[in-house]
Amino acid sequence: LKEAQLIADFITRVTGGRRNLTRDDIMAAFGEKAFLFLLRGNSILGILGWQVENLVARIDDLYLRKNVALFEALQVMVSEVEKASKELQCEAALLFLPPKLAQQKKVWQTLDYVPRAINDLGVRAWEDAAQESKPPGTVMLFKQLRVRLVLRPV
Repeated sequence: LKEAQLIADFITRVTGGRRNLTRDDIMAAFGEKAFLFLLRGNSILGILGWQVENLVARIDDLYLRKNVALFEALQVMVSEVEKASKELQCEAALLFLPPKLAQQKKVWQTLDYVPRAINDLGVRAWEDAAQESKPPGTVMLFKQLRVRLVLRPV
């Protein structure tokens, strides 16, 4: 897939090579997660990697080009993930962010995401999902997507 090479090139470029990914790295990631592009015409402005498992949406890759309007970009990308996650009956969304991006508190508050410790999530399945998914060195933000929890398998 040519998209795998586009994703690898974009992430490598916006991280200044700190994450030097190959097409094969992204192809392997496709087995675990989906990627969402933020485009303006044919130009990639951002990429978000996410997955849904056990009624919990998890975003653990979020990359934006410099000089992109942060709030507007995040609002579009995160709302698309939330929409798809709600269709899959997700109860919660977890964002695992680099500290610098997590410090944009006003943006995240406006999008209804709050910092939470894993042990403070209040639902065992959410805590398990966070424990399994949280990459080292990231800050976790939380948003409950459903008021009524799914009490039996869907």
